[in-house]
Amino acid sequence: MGSPPRLKAKTEYCYRKDSTNEYVNCGNCKFLVKVWFNRGGATIGEGRCKILGMKTSVRYRVRPDYTCNAQQPKD
Repeated sequence: MGSPPRLKAKTEYCYRKDSTNEYVNCGNCKFLVKVWFNRGGATIGEGRCKILGMKTSVRYRVRPDYTCNAQQPKD
């Protein structure tokens, strides 16, 4: 099995784990969108990025404690 291959956009924008400063992480980015999925009767909230992609695959999941080079803080 293994993990799915990494998205080219995540490599291109250097999506990576960042510092403990929450201001510079994806959790504070204006491109982060909270998306809700229903899996097996359970509702799961996951983040997606408008730049990296909004599809339902786990490859498009964005963690709030990560960052990328396209990150812009919320206004």
